[in-house]
Amino acid sequence: MPALPAAFEARMQDQLGPDWAAFAEALNSPAPVSINYNRAKTEAPIYEGSPVLWNRTAQYLPERPSFTLDPHFHAGRYYVQEAGSMFLAYVVEQLRQEQEFGTALDLCGAPGGKTTVLLNALSDDCIVVANEVIKSRYAILRENLAKWGRANVIATHAGSERFSPLARRFDLVVVDAPCSGEGLFRKTPDATKEWNPENVALCESRQQDILDHTLPLIAPGGILIYSTCTYNEGENDDQVARILEKGGFETVPFDLPEDWGIMPTGLGYQFYPHRTRSEGFYLAVLRKEGKATNRSTKAPLRYFTKVPKATEQAALSWLDPEAQLNILTTPKGQLYAVPEGALPLLSILSQSLPRLDPGTPVGLMKGKHLIPDHALSLSLHLHPDTPVADLDKDTALDYLRKAALPARPGQKGWHLMRYDGWGIGWGKMLPNRVNNYFPNHLQVRMSLP
Repeated sequence: MPALPAAFEARMQDQLGPDWAAFAEALNSPAPVSINYNRAKTEAPIYEGSPVLWNRTAQYLPERPSFTLDPHFHAGRYYVQEAGSMFLAYVVEQLRQEQEFGTALDLCGAPGGKTTVLLNALSDDCIVVANEVIKSRYAILRENLAKWGRANVIATHAGSERFSPLARRFDLVVVDAPCSGEGLFRKTPDATKEWNPENVALCESRQQDILDHTLPLIAPGGILIYSTCTYNEGENDDQVARILEKGGFETVPFDLPEDWGIMPTGLGYQFYPHRTRSEGFYLAVLRKEGKATNRSTKAPLRYFTKVPKATEQAALSWLDPEAQLNILTTPKGQLYAVPEGALPLLSILSQSLPRLDPGTPVGLMKGKHLIPDHALSLSLHLHPDTPVADLDKDTALDYLRKAALPARPGQKGWHLMRYDGWGIGWGKMLPNRVNNYFPNHLQVRMSLP
């Protein structure tokens, strides 16, 4: 990797003392490869590998395969994720032993790794809001949430200051704050060229801003999880200390096995690559003082509306009746399937945020018929009688490349294109061909090695 910035190296030598040599050596070793399985789509591991100690649905892989050429990846059966950041799974599962969470907010959500961890670790009844302020990253967040297949999530695109009408609404808030990225130097060597003390100070200021907007959103008795992918105290423990100085919060400690190698910092927990099979990651947990109160609301929906009965029946015919989902529409006619429990939160979000996408995008009506959304093909809530076309791996890759597929005599109309039992998109069967509806912007352009 490129030479480390001199100021960073001097600070880390002081911070690590005798551990510095092992840390520097680790930065010059290959980064581990790890994935987190979608617990609802994978009962047994797809790959050979070893477990990630702090996340029971994750594993390390001995080498990095071509995920782009794996239909399992496109079906949303796993997410490629840095191992240290999956410590969030252990933390949430420990917290759930004492309290349940009805609402959660991942405030800095893109590209979606933390949100998918939350959806794995929380109850399916918990409504999870996944937010991203940058437009291009919001699109990536939505794609990854679609792959995870759950309707109990609301994607939002807004700055943290826009959430003020949701004061005291969230039982759990995760702030994986934008940071100087010191913990990614091994994984992204070019990041060393962008590092400088001035940028670290800028990150600290931005983090303070985000946290100032975040703290009022947490319900009494609720939890804040703050994390970064960096090492310095200014972005880590000092931010937590600042929250504690304001009052109203206390840290939540955890007893961790020593052989995990995670280092307590006093107020949080630090991952170092020479002590754990991970990159640099920091996490702290705080609980807000007080007891939960009734947060019911009767605010009307804005932008989203209920649909006429005929449209509702057409949309619900594509969905599992046991899911008991509501069908909402936008003025442009986009249909969404949303759990009943999400409606109170959605009513406030729709009043205050500029862009949101709730639940599962279902599709658009064309006359009396539904044109299904790609996200619906990845949903866990599809009707069990949905017509399917099972594909072998070569044909699945042809489909993902938008290649022409051979006709399937005897099959007609919309079919779920499925690989190993899980949807990867839609195809429409015609007498002499199959129309490939895999989205153009997701098309696989890579060839086999």
